[in-house]
Amino acid sequence: MSLFIETNTDCNAVGSATWDDSGHHVTFSIYGPDEAKINEELTHRAFVDVKVTPCAGQRTSKESELEVYLNHLVERLIDVKEFPRSKFTGRLFIIAGGTNHPKTVSSAINAISLALLLSGLPLRATITAVCCAIKNTLITFAVDVTHPKLYAKKSSHNNEPSIFAVYTGQTCSEANTSNESSLRIPIQEFLNIIRIPDSNNNNNINSTIEDMKSENIYEKALNLLDAMVSHIVSNVHI
Repeated sequence: MSLFIETNTDCNAVGSATWDDSGHHVTFSIYGPDEAKINEELTHRAFVDVKVTPCAGQRTSKESELEVYLNHLVERLIDVKEFPRSKFTGRLFIIAGGTNHPKTVSSAINAISLALLLSGLPLRATITAVCCAIKNTLITFAVDVTHPKLYAKKSSHNNEPSIFAVYTGQTCSEANTSNESSLRIPIQEFLNIIRIPDSNNNNNINSTIEDMKSENIYEKALNLLDAMVSHIVSNVHI
């Protein structure tokens, strides 16, 4: 995997980051909190507006659908209830990669997470995104790397998934023209893949392929967290 990370790329933002994973290159900036306009004002929480700019050509429905997905993601990450009647604006620029490609979205989620960590805003979770192939289909898993169960795997009852969000790359228009989802996988097999693996089974020769895949997802997620932390620390001047 070829990974390039750059922080504080936008001096006007409270947090910004560039993330390039094997040619899927994006940059994200977060602005705010600012005073919300009357038509955007929410009395109980902040309004979040994420805009996506494609790498080339005009905007399509793919950008609009990704904006909806990322809006919900950022709303869940920031403790928006701490900022009533305020607004946060996010700007995602896709430098290289397809708008709805799972690897591009994985880069986008990681750039968002790193930018939010740099912003100093109160967060409800810290996530990293991992792209995994299941049944010949690429799926992006956003893992809550601060989830306590990710660090307490000794009990067999602690293997509930620590997945914050999932992205398959299938747009609404594609789903509407198809009689069934492009992801043809039994629900139990899917749950087995995303569950936190039991550390007691690490040396078990009977470990399933799903066990190895889930171990791989969470191991990669924690490695990406280490990469984020190292870049944050490198920006701290004593």
